[in-house]
Amino acid sequence: MTERYIGLCMAAGGVRTGVDTVLGEVRAHRAKLVLLASDASDRTKKQVTDKCTYYNVKLFSGGYTGDDIARMLGKKSSCAAVAFIGKGPWESVKEALRKGQTDVPATTEDRKDDH
Repeated sequence: MTERYIGLCMAAGGVRTGVDTVLGEVRAHRAKLVLLASDASDRTKKQVTDKCTYYNVKLFSGGYTGDDIARMLGKKSSCAAVAFIGKGPWESVKEALRKGQTDVPATTEDRKDDH
């Protein structure tokens, strides 16, 4: 289920990948939701978590490796972080992640409150 929503967000131009790009989207208040790979480096996890906390952006991490995320996005190389910028059904992605609805066997960990 999550993969389909992410695909729709990609088609709508609402997905940004790469840690530097994701951090820029968070700083610019464009990121609505961030997905962080469970196998991201400790430094990357800290950077992304700190930025999302500071700018009050919803963050999901814990259940998807960088390869899982890359496969959902149709990319060949691993993705440590993905930002959803509000184009496409990003709210559906958020709900599917929150409920654990996925085609990739994983459990997501909700890091922030919905508000």
